[in-house]
Amino acid sequence: MREAAALTALALLDSMFAGFRSSLGRTGLIRHRHRDVLAHLRGLGLSAGLLAPVAAVTLLDVAVRDGRLATYVTAGRAMLAVYLPFAGLVLAALAGYLVLRWQHRFLAAALVLGPCTLLRPLVAAAGVGAAGWASRDVLATALALGAVAAALAVEPWAERRWYGGSPPRGVARRGEGTW
Repeated sequence: MREAAALTALALLDSMFAGFRSSLGRTGLIRHRHRDVLAHLRGLGLSAGLLAPVAAVTLLDVAVRDGRLATYVTAGRAMLAVYLPFAGLVLAALAGYLVLRWQHRFLAAALVLGPCTLLRPLVAAAGVGAAGWASRDVLATALALGAVAAALAVEPWAERRWYGGSPPRGVARRGEGTW
């Protein structure tokens, strides 16, 4: 069960960051603490809703078929072996971003956080592959794939749902110049 708790914590943390990323791009000149917190909570809520069916099927399968828990623990451990080093790198870069001087903050963002954002889907797919390889179980692999698909869907869904419309007057759209 520790594996399930760790994977859930990583998924919810990832979803908070995904919700925040979907809200970025409006303007970097103004601090939006309230909007940032709201974006984190939106990502968290969206992820909880998307992951609920996967959790329900997993719990139902464990309750109905005795002995299935070991299969899910094996799959979870394999996924954690892929995800924990990646999460550690991202969290270390975020910690550096919070405590370093501004020049080093942007270096941490450019050298670590940017590439990690691009690698995120590949790492997520590698976790599913590891779960499938370790468990050799079709249902465990399908549930891992469903959980990863839900986690990867948070950012685009939040973008479309809350941030895809017209920006407020005077705020540039993502990718547009301000001059």
